[in-house]
Amino acid sequence: MRTVRLSFMRQWGGNIGIGCALALVAMFALVGSGATSPGEATLIGVLIAVAAAVAVPHTFWLREEEDGLTLVRLLVPRRYAWSEIRGLAMEFEEETETSGHHLILRLRLVDPPGRFWGPQLGRIGVTGDDRPRGVEPRALAELFAVFGRHGLPVDQPEFANDVLHVRGLAPLPVRPVPVVPAGPVPTAAEAYADAPGVEQEERDLAGRRSTARSAPRRRREYLLRTAARADRLALAGGDADREQVAGARIAAGYLTEHDGVTADGDETRAYVRQQYLDWRRASAGARRGDRSG
Repeated sequence: MRTVRLSFMRQWGGNIGIGCALALVAMFALVGSGATSPGEATLIGVLIAVAAAVAVPHTFWLREEEDGLTLVRLLVPRRYAWSEIRGLAMEFEEETETSGHHLILRLRLVDPPGRFWGPQLGRIGVTGDDRPRGVEPRALAELFAVFGRHGLPVDQPEFANDVLHVRGLAPLPVRPVPVVPAGPVPTAAEAYADAPGVEQEERDLAGRRSTARSAPRRRREYLLRTAARADRLALAGGDADREQVAGARIAAGYLTEHDGVTADGDETRAYVRQQYLDWRRASAGARRGDRSG
């Protein structure tokens, strides 16, 4: 088992912010207690800020263990069992002000589901065409290798394999592309049997628009219910209205994109029905549990 140091992915600006916060707290405490003069407190504060900026990156690491991963941030550990981890999310971004390109890495968790939700491991610079800059830190290759050893998917396997190759490590195992829906697909009548009326659902969703980009679980619920409503509207017209069918597919596509799965055409709508029925059953089970408790 291995411990991967994540210090190479910590941004200097964020470290300075943490250091300044610690320095201010120390300065107020020293001046308020009368232990030092304002000048001495300022000097101590500067030293604390510099020390924190240097030390903070080394308080981030990921430890591979037999039964899961332990993520340590600022010396605070958080453990994730392998059953809780869905893979490694990798998201490229471009800064509009500097035109710099970066790669953000996160743990992707089973619950709540979603493409980029999960604790952030770090952020590194990449080339303008989203490729490795050259000889990346060995710790990055070791991070990719951890996921490969445990058969967990990595969002950008070509990028990861480039880094692994340079460091002389084995490439990631080839994984089949996840295609949905998987398993039995309920009929529309089964999926929406206990659903509220379309107009009631529209009113409820209208009051939740402000939460569309909020917490992961609420975000997914909003996308799922919106896709189910669009699907039901198209079905009500016998799928004869092309605009309504297109709207149902678009709304379903937002859900599949959020969940990080692949589906085409009406398969996306089948996925919505499958997920909606699962969500309704889970919600009903939670309500029964609340009543029994």
